[in-house]
Amino acid sequence: MEDAIRPNEQAARDIYARGYQTWSTLYDTACRQAFSSETYLRQLYTAFPNHPIFPHGLEVDTSFVNVALANGVTTWLAAEDDHLPPFKTKALFYVAWDKPTKIILRAETRYSSTTLPEIFGPDSQHIPILIQAWAFILSARWAELIPGAQISYQSIPRSIEGLNKSPKVSVGDPITIKIGTVSKDAATWWTAILSVGSGWDATIRNKNGNILHSPWSTVLESERPILVSANIKTEGASSHTGPTSFSAACRYLEEYCSKYGIGDGIILAALAAVILIPTTKYDNRLIILPTLETIYDDSRKDNEPPKAPRFSIPDSVQLDRLLTLSCNARGVKSLLTSVFFEPDVSCNMCGLWLRGSFAFLSWIKDPHILLRTLINRDPDLGFLWFSAFITGAYHKSLCEGRAGWWNVDFAAAAWTGTLMSFIQTLVPRPEPGTQSISRADECRLLFLCHDINYTITPLFPFPPFGSSSLNDTNLEVREHSLCGKGHGLKYAYFTWFCTDGTEIRQEPLTPAIAIRPKREPISTHPQDVEIDYDDCDSEDETSAMVTRNMFTWLRGEDGFPVAERAIREHEWIDNLDSDDDAPIEGDVRSTAGGHLHGWLLKTSTQRSNSI
Repeated sequence: MEDAIRPNEQAARDIYARGYQTWSTLYDTACRQAFSSETYLRQLYTAFPNHPIFPHGLEVDTSFVNVALANGVTTWLAAEDDHLPPFKTKALFYVAWDKPTKIILRAETRYSSTTLPEIFGPDSQHIPILIQAWAFILSARWAELIPGAQISYQSIPRSIEGLNKSPKVSVGDPITIKIGTVSKDAATWWTAILSVGSGWDATIRNKNGNILHSPWSTVLESERPILVSANIKTEGASSHTGPTSFSAACRYLEEYCSKYGIGDGIILAALAAVILIPTTKYDNRLIILPTLETIYDDSRKDNEPPKAPRFSIPDSVQLDRLLTLSCNARGVKSLLTSVFFEPDVSCNMCGLWLRGSFAFLSWIKDPHILLRTLINRDPDLGFLWFSAFITGAYHKSLCEGRAGWWNVDFAAAAWTGTLMSFIQTLVPRPEPGTQSISRADECRLLFLCHDINYTITPLFPFPPFGSSSLNDTNLEVREHSLCGKGHGLKYAYFTWFCTDGTEIRQEPLTPAIAIRPKREPISTHPQDVEIDYDDCDSEDETSAMVTRNMFTWLRGEDGFPVAERAIREHEWIDNLDSDDDAPIEGDVRSTAGGHLHGWLLKTSTQRSNSI
């Protein structure tokens, strides 16, 4: 007898093989094609133009002990010609935390690949330094945007007057970073941001008066002390005693990169890494980087002019956009894990797709090749994968992907044009005389109609399998499946709330955002790939979990149609029974109520053929 949910053995092997072959193809492409890191990192200059940005005077909720939040509202369109009313969802941004993020510099060989030396070459040694610079820059800009925020220097261990001495390097000496001839203010800044411990901080206070730190505040730990060596300019000495401003910090960063001839790839890789600092904080993780080496520029003397700059800092609007994205840790995580979603893999087989995918991905041991393979799945997210590998956040993304348990953030998906869930796909207009509807389209219409019981989306991104008779569907689904209008989830605009009571509305370039397809089409996969089926387990707990959740969402309000009796009685679903549920007998067509997940649900049911 055919199983009502579980795929047969051949179908299971086929979907497992498809996952394996998909990533095998992406890997082959990564190995075969030339790779330019700057192609992906330069996305930072223009990425995600529809993403909202923090306005000045943003209202911040400081009522919590461990975090400060900024709230906004996303407005969605559900159908063309206002055929269905728009609806709103809330978005949360974590704008301050109770602890800075710890960054540890380690000398062990296993951390040497963190800054991706095979991609960036010798200049990768600058990345830990530039991460500290960018963390301050984003925090300084944050202090300009967030009411009540301030940036300050903490204890700086070494006097500036001693910084212009050229140290002699020997075993056990401090790690020396030579920044050349700079102003006293610049030397102070570099000393603060590279101080072991915390040489600076950016903070606000919660309603109880306790300090909360900016999302990019860091505490630096190093096995060896770090010494900033500088020649202080004597002419035009500054009398400025306050902390460095956002614009001045950007200028000091540009001077350093000009001195060492650092190009786009390195400086943008560091910026990308800093964007994920709040995500590592969200996951309660620290960041481990390779220890610094003493850095000199022996190719020119301090009195020689700097090298021509090979990079530019993103413009202020784009930097604000990246800053806002960075504060949405949940959204960033959902962007990374979206590469493991395949739109036409149904919930009852998603575990097999993921098993096949990770059977291959686990085989890749070189982190540089793994990075390139993951980027190939959705190249527009390339810079985020650089971030994830430098900060180590990719480990959590891979674990969540393997388990089939990850966040889906529809606002982040819309702002970035990323396909994360089957719900995002447009509902097709049916052919005349159609008597059925796919369960995936049934779910989409239920959410778009936004009845009180369907104001949240399914927890998992994979669609349900099969179809339903229109006679077995909710009345609104039946009406809108046959109305001839277009239906689909479209982002309309985002609204911020400010301290003076005003509301700032930010609109995208167009409400209908194109959703990027995932790479690569299955038809391009080589058929001669030797597939390792060792992990093709018939006991597919991930598919069972996702399927159970999907049908709980779909049928939890009105009950299961009689035609779905075999699904309801399947072992993957059957444990939804409550103590008051009774086995069903005969051809039941009842609307009488019971408990939420029983055979009989809710006297308010909108469908007649329920069990």
